[in-house]
Formats: sequence, structure tokens, C-alpha cells
Amino acid sequence: IMVPPLRERGDDIILLTYHFAQKFADELGKTAPKFTKRALKALKQYEWPGNIRELENIIQRIIVMSDKEEIDVQDLPSLMRFTSKSVERLDRTIEELEADYIRRVLESLKGNKSRTAEILGIDRKTLREKIKRYNIRS
Repeated sequence: IMVPPLRERGDDIILLTYHFAQKFADELGKTAPKFTKRALKALKQYEWPGNIRELENIIQRIIVMSDKEEIDVQDLPSLMRFTSKSVERLDRTIEELEADYIRRVLESLKGNKSRTAEILGIDRKTLREKIKRYNIRS
């Protein structure tokens, strides 16, 4: 079964956002916040290089760090607030795509290599080797 990446699943992002918000709010004994239309739009426009795990982690962080009843764009990570879907070039090699993907995940996690390796589904040693091979600044 082929499951498309999160960025291609439109309204699933909204459903998953509310699911994770409720899950983590319940775990912390909080009331799950609502999300503004602007926040939901930003979530839908984000590329989600880390797929569902990245969404889950971001929502968990929001629930843990905020006691707001409503989450707006300024409550989202800065990378999400200022990105929009871009047209992907089709003339790039697999290595270029992989290097770019690793770079974007690293940037979204502010250089956290352990978390990046976890999201990418590789161990830290493999990540270090790829960073060196692709000359990625971290």
C-alpha cells in the first residue's frame, strides 16, 4: 500500500493536528486548544520533511509549552510561519534531494542531530556520515 507523504494529504493534516492536540492535552490533564484558521493554513502549507512524526512532535511541544485556549500562527515554530510550498525541480539527482532533505530537517530542528536522525529513520553515525559526504553545515 502506497501512503502519500503528509504534505500531499491536505485535510489529514488538520485531523491529525486535532488528534495529537487532544492526545497530549489528555496526557497532561489540560484542555486541548483550538487552532485559528491562519494556524491551520500554515500547517497545511508546510512541507513536512519529517512527515507525521514531525507533526506529532510539534503539536506535543505546543501543548506542553502553552496554556492558551487558541493557537495562532505566532505560536508555531518560526520555520513554519515563513515557508510556503515551492515548486520542486525535477532535474535534481537523488543525492541532491537527500542532501536538501537532511539540511531542511536539521534546520527545522535547530541542528539537533539526535532528533534529525530519529525523524530520518537512521542512526546518528549514518547521519554524521551523510552530513560529511554532502558537506552540510550543522
